[in-house]
Amino acid sequence: MNIDTLNAEEIREIYHHRMVKDFPRNERKSLGRIQAALRRGAYRCLGLRDGGEILAYAFFVILNRDGRQDWLFDYFAVREDLRGTGIGSVCLQALSAGCLQSADSVLLEVDDPAAAEPGAERTIRERRQHFYLRNGLRETSVRAKVFGADYVLLELPVHSAHSPRAAAALYEDLYRSILPAPLYERMVRVTVGRGDQES
Repeated sequence: MNIDTLNAEEIREIYHHRMVKDFPRNERKSLGRIQAALRRGAYRCLGLRDGGEILAYAFFVILNRDGRQDWLFDYFAVREDLRGTGIGSVCLQALSAGCLQSADSVLLEVDDPAAAEPGAERTIRERRQHFYLRNGLRETSVRAKVFGADYVLLELPVHSAHSPRAAAALYEDLYRSILPAPLYERMVRVTVGRGDQES
């Protein structure tokens, strides 16, 4: 198995046949926006392959400035029939040991368990968060509401970990790099700690 860059046809195939099932509509960017970001060098689409099969995919927003590259997991999913087999952990570990080593920072949003009512949905969110924590990510004390979805922000400390305020500022900068200012102001809210420092 190896990680490599997905080509344009593979990205279209994943978008139309996998992402529509893997992510709710309000969390999916248009394919046109993803393609535009790829052309600007502000996006990267990677896949975990076994021969010709793409077992998992990871799409990233990339902020390039001042000689730095800061990455945000935009989408990460394992092929539906392989979930629960350990492929997600294999993919994250391969990413961490490989291309993510060239990043100055790596952030990831996970659905906030506290924003779900007790029951099945909260349990799913808690499992998802624990999966990422088991695979080397750490909590940042940053929460966000983006296009109506509630997130906890995690970080993969590839070189060193950020303070909560620094992680929040970096997260905001990543979103500002991909959204028009009016849309950002309407749709992105970031809090540090218990929500007392909204920005």
